[in-house]
Formats: sequence, structure tokens, C-alpha cells
Amino acid sequence: MLSQEKNVLSIKVEFEPGEFARNVDKAVKELASKVNIPGFRKGHAPRKILEMRFGKQAIFAEALETMLPDAIEEIVKEYELDLIDEPSVKIEKMEEGSPVEVVLTFEVSPEITLPQLEDISVERAVADVSDETLEGTVQEILKQNSTLVPVEGRPISGTDTVAIEYFTILSGENGEEERHGPDTTTLDLSQSSVRTEIRDALLGKEPGGQAEAEVMVEEDYPEKNLVGKTLRYDMTVTEVKERVLPELTPELFQKILHQECASEEEFREEVKKRIHERMQAENQSRAEYDAVELISGKADLDVPETLITRQVEAMKKEDEEKIQRSRNISMDEYLQETGTTKEQYEEGIRKQAETIVRRSLVLDRIAEDLKVSVEKEDFEAEMATLASTYKIDADRLVNSLFKDEKRLMEVANRIKYRKTVKAIMEAVRVSDAAAPVTEEQQNG
Repeated sequence: MLSQEKNVLSIKVEFEPGEFARNVDKAVKELASKVNIPGFRKGHAPRKILEMRFGKQAIFAEALETMLPDAIEEIVKEYELDLIDEPSVKIEKMEEGSPVEVVLTFEVSPEITLPQLEDISVERAVADVSDETLEGTVQEILKQNSTLVPVEGRPISGTDTVAIEYFTILSGENGEEERHGPDTTTLDLSQSSVRTEIRDALLGKEPGGQAEAEVMVEEDYPEKNLVGKTLRYDMTVTEVKERVLPELTPELFQKILHQECASEEEFREEVKKRIHERMQAENQSRAEYDAVELISGKADLDVPETLITRQVEAMKKEDEEKIQRSRNISMDEYLQETGTTKEQYEEGIRKQAETIVRRSLVLDRIAEDLKVSVEKEDFEAEMATLASTYKIDADRLVNSLFKDEKRLMEVANRIKYRKTVKAIMEAVRVSDAAAPVTEEQQNG
């Protein structure tokens, strides 16, 4: 070994003159068989002619290329290297009759010093379903199964769903108005997403009634040129509907929960149980996330630039594809819309990438230390779960998965991650704590 700096190792390799000569002869024969040179039958061009045509060094390079894979494989095994990139090659000396000298530079996974897992403490919130939470969930379930019935002869209330036709008016700097429309939309006035100014303007109106609302455009509005300006909406109510909740019957309970409930009390108990299970799962996930973040933050390692760059490129590609798919615009157009500079985007995504790579390296090291592996039984259980979720045949799913190496690796990594996190949670100290009281609960 010539040198080692952090996770970069340089190793000098020598090839015997005889081995090099044999591979040069092989390279000459292979080259002769592939090219057409006037005056010579294919595969019979003399070496001198090939050297004149392609250059001696090009033939030497072909010979070296056939020798390198075995040499690299031998070094990786001998030094037990965990490569994160293809090694770079620097030729020190390459001529016939002498040993060929090459310096190979390997970038490997960095050294990682982990904290003692038993010294890591995390809190896990205790699941507690309040009466308010249960009632709110039941009402939301009933609302989702309700029907909208047209109403006339009474003013609009805050629980109605209102169809409107509207014009959008923007006052220009010279005092002239830009009028756009008419457009139509339907508003559920019980939803918090409806602007207060619009809701207040519509309350008390009846079908055919007109209303006007002025709204200040806020910072998160996609069209940044309108932020801070005031838009006026001239609205005409075209239809009003009220929500009629369903009658609480065993048939409804069966439809909602896919199980029998003889009474409303049983129904509420089952809903409460499911909320509790969901809360427990969320609290467990939160504690797992906290544990991984704590360990990752306390671990001592230098995150390789190569892996950060690779992660950045993958994330940028994913962002670009998502924006193109959802908005049909380019990344540059999106950044302009959101008022974000390219430098700000690059800085933000690099920080995210470094965090992701760091966490991944730490988890891989923990998996190695705790001897976490993905077994056949793990795959079978995962396939059974996926098949049940998506209502497809498990055997077909397995067959299709094993034909797609990329998807297979994704599933294997997902299983390994879950098993590693489970092992972490068994090793760290977990204390159950009461969930914090929310501002809504304090005020309610």
C-alpha cells in the first residue's frame, strides 16, 4: 500500500513482463479480428500495421484492461475493501520487456465510530385517545359517508357546500382593473382551507345571491408576482347543498369497518381501538426516527463526497421528474415560480443528501455489528404482506420481483432497514412518556 488518506487508499500493482506480453498478443489478435484494413484479410493484419493504425499505447491499454479486473478483485479480497466507487488507474510504467507498474486508487466506506447503543435514550409517547379525538373521528367518518342534498329558501350556513360562479379582479398600478373569468368552483364552508373572507361573504346568502370578497395574496401562493397584492372576487351563488349524515345502523358499521357491530357503542369502541393502534404505531415510528437520528448525530465519520454527489444527483433527478409529471414545467421554471435561487436549491438538497448518506452509512455499520441479514423467510413474509395489501397472487408477485433486480434490491433494503431499526430499539433505552398536551386541548 502506497498511502491512505481518510477513506482513499492507493495501492501499487506490478504485472510481470511475461503476463503483459501474453495479453498484448491477445489484444493484437482481438483487434485484428474486429477491423477491416485494406490489403489484408480480416484477422490477418500484422501487428506493425495495427500499431501504425491505432498506436502502440492503445494496444498496450487494451492489454492492461484485460489484466486489471483480476488484480482489482484480488486486492479487494486481500484488504477486505468495501468499495463505494470504481477504482481510478494511474499508469506509472508500461512498456514491453519490463514490469508494468500501475497505481490503483480505491475509495472505500469510511471508518465509523458508533456511540454505545445502550447509552442512547429515547422517549416514546403513550397512546391516549381522548373523548374529543374519538368524537371528531366518528363525525369525520359519518361525514365521509354522508350525502349532499340541495336546499332552498334558507340562508347559507357554515356547514353548507356552495357552488359559485366568480370573476377575479386585480387592480393594476395605474388604477385599471384586470378582470378574469367567469370561473366556477364548489366550496365546503366547513373546511378550514376556505379563506375566512370568502366564507364570511357567502354566509347568509341564498341561491342566486351575489357576494364580494377581497383577499390578500399570501407568501405561499405559487404565482409570486401576485404575492402581497389584493384580489377581489365577485361571486354568484348557483347552488347550496347541506350535508345529511347517515343513520347509525349495523349495515353502515359493516360498510365502514368491514366487521359486524351490533350497536353504536360497539362501533365507537372499535373506532377507538383502531385510533389507539394507529397512535401506537405513529409513536413507535417517531421513537425509532429519534433513535436513528441520535445515533447518526453522535457517530464519528467523514461522509465521502462521492456518495453525497451521487445522492444529490439522484434527488435532483427525482425532483425534476416529479415536477414535470405533476406540473409539466421544468426545474428552472419551478424555481422561478417559488422564488428560489438555484444556489438556495443546491444548498438545501446537498444538506439533505449528506444527512441521508450519513444515516445510511451508520445503519449499514449497525446492521453489520448486530449481524442483521435478510433471509428467505423475510422475503416470503414481505411478499405475503404485499400480496394481501394489493389483492394479488403471492407467487406471481415473487416471480415478477425476481425478474427485476432493481425492485428486488429495494425490497431487500427495506427489509434490512426495518430489521436494523428493530434491533436498535431493542438495544437503546426507551422510556414511555405522556403525549404533550396540544394547544387545542389546552383551549378546549
